[in-house]
Amino acid sequence: MTTSDETPPDSWQALLEQGDGYLTPAQRKAFETAIAMVIERLQVTLGKTPTPAEQAEPFDFARYIDGLEERFIDDAKHLDELQQDAALTAARVVEHIADIISTRK
Repeated sequence: MTTSDETPPDSWQALLEQGDGYLTPAQRKAFETAIAMVIERLQVTLGKTPTPAEQAEPFDFARYIDGLEERFIDDAKHLDELQQDAALTAARVVEHIADIISTRK
C-alpha cells in the first residue's frame, strides 16, 4: 500500500482518503478483526431474548431502533474500550440498516 507521502495512515479514514485501495496483510488482519468484533457485539445484543415487559408491548420499530444504542452500550460497559467501540459501531450498523428499511416503505 502506498500513500501520497509514503507514511502509513494512522486511521481507517486516512487509509480510505490516502490509500491506493489495497491493504497490507497487517491492515487486512486488523480490518477482519474489527469486523469480527462488531459481528460478536451484534450477536450478543440482538441475540438476547426480549424481557417480559418488551414482549407485553406492541412492537414499535422506531422505538426499538431508538433504544438499540443504549442496549449495545449497556451490553459492553463491563468490557474494554475496544469492545465498547465495537458495540457502538454495531449500533450504528443496525441504525443504518433501519434507516434504509424505513426509507423504502
